[in-house]
Amino acid sequence: MHAWIKTRIEARDLRVDSQNGVDPAVARRTTPSPSFSSVVREVMVGTSMQKYVCSALEPVLRRVVREEVDRRLTHHLGQLPRSPQPQTPSLQLIFTSPLSLPIFTRGKIKDKDDNPLQIQLVRCESGPSSIISLEPPPRAEIVVLDGDFPFNHDDNWTPKEFSSHVLRERKGKRPLLVGECRVTLREGVASIQELEFTDNSSWIRSRNFRLGARVSPGSYEGVRIKEAITERFTVLDHRGELNKKHFPPSLHDRVWRLKNIAKNGKFDTRLALAGITTVQDFLKLSVVNQQRLRQILGQGMSERMWNETITHATTCNVGDELYLYHGEFSTVVFNPICQVWGVMVNGMTYALEQLTPQHAIDVQMLIQEAYQNWNQLEEIDGASLNRATEAQPSRSSVMTPDELQGIEASPSTVPMEMGL
Repeated sequence: MHAWIKTRIEARDLRVDSQNGVDPAVARRTTPSPSFSSVVREVMVGTSMQKYVCSALEPVLRRVVREEVDRRLTHHLGQLPRSPQPQTPSLQLIFTSPLSLPIFTRGKIKDKDDNPLQIQLVRCESGPSSIISLEPPPRAEIVVLDGDFPFNHDDNWTPKEFSSHVLRERKGKRPLLVGECRVTLREGVASIQELEFTDNSSWIRSRNFRLGARVSPGSYEGVRIKEAITERFTVLDHRGELNKKHFPPSLHDRVWRLKNIAKNGKFDTRLALAGITTVQDFLKLSVVNQQRLRQILGQGMSERMWNETITHATTCNVGDELYLYHGEFSTVVFNPICQVWGVMVNGMTYALEQLTPQHAIDVQMLIQEAYQNWNQLEEIDGASLNRATEAQPSRSSVMTPDELQGIEASPSTVPMEMGL
C-alpha cells in the first residue's frame, strides 16, 4: 500500500516537471520526496472535507427534491377529472314497521304486528306523515342485502354502493326472494302481501340479511329517491320453525315454547319428569310453589335466565275460564293458572285480603289441595260469575263476626245458589 502511494506521487511529479521544461531525472535528484506521514495527512484532510461538504448539502438536497416532487404531484392531480359529489336525496323510501322475527324459509314475511309489509315514499327526515304521491306512480323493487351493509352505520350511501351489496341466490338455488318483489307506489304507498325467502342466511359471512327497497330502473325519472333498508336479521331453515318460541305463548303450548327451555333439552326433560309439560302447568306451579319449580329446573338456570323465562310465560293470555274447588265451609275460585280469583261463602264472594288471618290460612290449604286435584275442579263461565259478583251488595273490607259464625255453621257452599 505504501509503495503504491509513493509510486503514484513520483509519477505525478514527473508529469509536472516535464510540463515545466525540467529534466525529470534532474528534478528527481534535486526534489526531496515527501514523507509517508505527510501523504497520509493529505489524504485524511481530503476525506474530512468531503464528509463535511456532504453532511452540509444533504438537508438542502432533500428539501429541494421534496418540494419539487410535491409541486409536480400537485400539478398532476389538479389536471385529473374530479369525481362528482354525491347528490343529496330529497325523497326516500321507508318500511313503515319493523319485521316480525324470527323469519323462516317458506314463511310469509310480515311486520311486527303480523300485517303485510308496507313501504312509503316520503320526504327525507320527515317521517311517514308526509307521504309523497308521484304521477305516473313509480314501481319499487324489493331486494335482499348483506346484513353488514351499510358499513359503520353510515346511511349516506350512493345508489352504486346499494346495488353492489344486493345478494343473489346461490348457484343452483331458486331466487333468494320470491313473491311480490315488485310493487307499484300508488299515492306513495305499496303493500306486499306475499313475500318469502327460499334460503337461509348461514352461507354469507355476516350470517344476516336485510331487506331493501329501491325504485325500479326505468319506472321513474327525476330527483334521486333514496333506498329503504330494514334492520339486519337472521333467516332460519323452515325445519327450525317446529321448535320456535311463541310470542306470546298459549296455555296449551308445550313448555319448550318458552325462552331458555329447549325441546328435549335438560330443562324440558326435568320438567316432564315432574309432570310439567305445558305452559299452563309451568305457570300453575310458579303460582303455588315457585321454589319447587326452581328446584326442578336446577342450578343450570341462572337468575337472568329464570327472569327471562318467567317473564315470557306471564305474557300468556289466561282467558276468562274459572274453576271451583269446594271446601267444607267455602269454595275457592281459581283462574286457569291457579291464582285465587275469590272465595265464596254463603253466596257471597270475598277477596283474599277480606278474610281473617285464620280463614286465610284455611284457604291456603285449599289452594294446595286444589293444585293436587286440578282435574277434579269444576269449570265455570267467568263472565257469569263476574255478573253475579257485581250484583251482590256492597260490603266492608273484612268479614263481620256474624259472617264468621255463618261459615262455621254452614254446609259446603253450593255454587248453583248463585245462579251459576
